[in-house]
Amino acid sequence: AQTLIDDRIARPILIGDTARIAGKIKELGLRMEPGNQVRVVDPVADRVLIDRLQPEYQRLVGRRGVPPDLAARRIRIRQTPLASMLLHIGDADAAICGGVGDWWGHIQDVLPIVPRRPDVRRVYALSGLIVQAGVLFICDTHMVVEPTAEQIVEMTLLAAEEVRGFGLAPKAALVSHSSFGASNTDSARKMRQALAMLRAKAPELEIDGEMHADAALVESIRRTAVPDSNLRGSANLLIMPNLDAANIGFNLLKAVADGLPVGPMLLGMSKPIHVAVPSVTARGLVNLAALSVVEAQSQENPPA
Repeated sequence: AQTLIDDRIARPILIGDTARIAGKIKELGLRMEPGNQVRVVDPVADRVLIDRLQPEYQRLVGRRGVPPDLAARRIRIRQTPLASMLLHIGDADAAICGGVGDWWGHIQDVLPIVPRRPDVRRVYALSGLIVQAGVLFICDTHMVVEPTAEQIVEMTLLAAEEVRGFGLAPKAALVSHSSFGASNTDSARKMRQALAMLRAKAPELEIDGEMHADAALVESIRRTAVPDSNLRGSANLLIMPNLDAANIGFNLLKAVADGLPVGPMLLGMSKPIHVAVPSVTARGLVNLAALSVVEAQSQENPPA
């Protein structure tokens, strides 16, 4: 939060016990002033706010297996539903949740309150790695276990949109155990089908597949297999055939390349909200917060 203030990225809203937050600020020698540079929302002390939010929260989760008495307790003891509600009613422009506990549990707390965009069918997760060679994005690392060809298409278009938000031109590779038609497994056929649909939907997108991971990253290997590929140089967006491949590949690269992780970034959400993993660092939280600010500004001022 101090970095967000110092760099003028955002005015943070912290959720928690006011006294504990003030004590931690003093303990760490931070300069932020609660109530001035940072807003503190205390679920116990801020009864007027919680009482205002509770009926709407009950309405949103009431048909999701959450009875009124449980909803009343959750919004007071769980930070993620409260943060999501602040975003829902417009008291916050963006939200970063999670960072502790069960990541999927936080997602389940978020989605009834902040749903996906009406123009998308699923929510996906894009994870980035800042390595010596540049930035590499991998999708879908957390959300859809076995995506269909149609979902591969949707996640690729959403991920390409997010990559452009970083000021980069997306260069996408559909990654597989199969190399350009070498295999007829269901997975390989799915990636080929997705490529055909993507070329029809987004002919301007620099993309090819299905291909091995080394071919995606090394142009000379790719050219040996298919000299006519429209993908130039090294891909910066790897679309994996399933969640296992994406998550394992991301964590392997993070460890081997000593990369700085960014995300996971939720794709297809109606408002800027992201759920941090338990291993997130302070720098990772700053990166997610900065990304959320850009997304909020884009929603306020959409491109013409």
